[in-house]
Amino acid sequence: MNYLKNIVLLLLICCMSYSAEAQRQMSLEECHSLALENNKQLKIAQEEVNKAEYEKQAAFTNYLPKFSATGTYMHNSKGLALINDKYTTALNGVGTMVDNFISTAQADPLMLILMETSPVVQQLIADMNEYQMQNALDELSDEVYDILHPDTRNIYAGMVSVQQPIYVGGKIVAYNKITADAKELAESKLEMQRQEIIVGVDKVYWQIVSLANKLKLTQQYVDLLQSMSEDVSKVVAEGLATASDEMAVRVKLNEAQTTMIKVQNGLALSKMLLCEQCGLSLDTEFTLADENLEDVLVVSESLSYQSESIEKNRPELKCLSLANDMLAKKVNITRSDFLPTVAAFGNYLISNPSCYNGFQKEFHGMWNFGVVANIPLFHWGEGYHKVRVSKEEAKIAQLNYEEAKEKIMLQVRQCEKQISEADSRLTLTQDKMSDAEENLRMATIGFREGVVTSIVLNEAQTGWMKAHSEFIDAKIDRIMAGVNLRKAVGQLEY
Repeated sequence: MNYLKNIVLLLLICCMSYSAEAQRQMSLEECHSLALENNKQLKIAQEEVNKAEYEKQAAFTNYLPKFSATGTYMHNSKGLALINDKYTTALNGVGTMVDNFISTAQADPLMLILMETSPVVQQLIADMNEYQMQNALDELSDEVYDILHPDTRNIYAGMVSVQQPIYVGGKIVAYNKITADAKELAESKLEMQRQEIIVGVDKVYWQIVSLANKLKLTQQYVDLLQSMSEDVSKVVAEGLATASDEMAVRVKLNEAQTTMIKVQNGLALSKMLLCEQCGLSLDTEFTLADENLEDVLVVSESLSYQSESIEKNRPELKCLSLANDMLAKKVNITRSDFLPTVAAFGNYLISNPSCYNGFQKEFHGMWNFGVVANIPLFHWGEGYHKVRVSKEEAKIAQLNYEEAKEKIMLQVRQCEKQISEADSRLTLTQDKMSDAEENLRMATIGFREGVVTSIVLNEAQTGWMKAHSEFIDAKIDRIMAGVNLRKAVGQLEY
């Protein structure tokens, strides 16, 4: 028996811990944290900030010199010839021409006399025969031919370059400032996305609180009608009321039960929506810390703000201001396209064959450096018109900013009115609820004493439920009005 008791006790403990885990309780701050942690659009906005940071770093590199290396190989179907075919043929026949000259000279009578009588001619002919002048000249002509016909069918070349901008019309400076503004713009959009998420979570959170308490209120109303239905049935049995009175109560009871089903469905859908916003499974079971409306404290906070602080703190205005600054800097970039540019460069070139000491089938290279300038002269007013376009875009952005600022100031005034209206409504509904509770108490006593009809009691019950429901709505509206005002003035905390 003790063994079975221990098993049962263990099962009860497991069930209790599973129920406690399933029915997790979440506060508003926890909902904010989950939503900010799991929202996909917020993650996209964060990646946009990272992207803008990388673009800013890339823009800074334009101040620095750029290094590059290039290599190439080319095969040509023909080699290079520095002389034409006529001279090439003549060059190839130099040795043969000398040999023919000697043979012809020996057949000439005059040359024969010189050869017999002149020691100089005799020595020249003897030297030419001794050193084989024809072969020597043929070898020399071959070497000259190779020099004048270098092998350029396979060419290898490479180059290492460095370029340093000196002046580009202010484009690099303007581009760096634009990328810095772009990063701030992305951060402002991220902040704006956060605020939208917070307001959305607050709206659903307090909607769930409202529906949860209206569900309790509807259940109490159903219980009152059921109790009243039983009392009316007894009165009808005693002949003090008609069947029509009993039927009217049943109709009201059916309407109240139908309303309760609608509230239950609305509460389930609202909780699913909150789960989606917080990145939880849609079937997650939870309760909110403020579902007991009587424990909810409506704080009448006083915010201190000026138009300058609103302009500084509202991310929407900051986005428009940054966009305006970026378009103003774009004017400088557009203008720089039509200003002189100056850059320094340096190269090291290497090739095979090389031509720095004749044509050689070896790798040889050389350095060079210099300065290049480009001065636009005449473009038929293209630069002027493009600059005007950029200036007009900047003016449009400025007008959009001013319009948005006026609308935001109007929104602040509307939120202030909503706060005042919500405070008045909260006071009125609280007084109305107290009166309805007293009216219901007196009607219930009167009905039991037989001096009040079921219709009057039913009207008192309906008024009681309506007053409580309006009081719940008034508290939620006051809370959301405070949230909206803090967002409007740029003081939304989370």
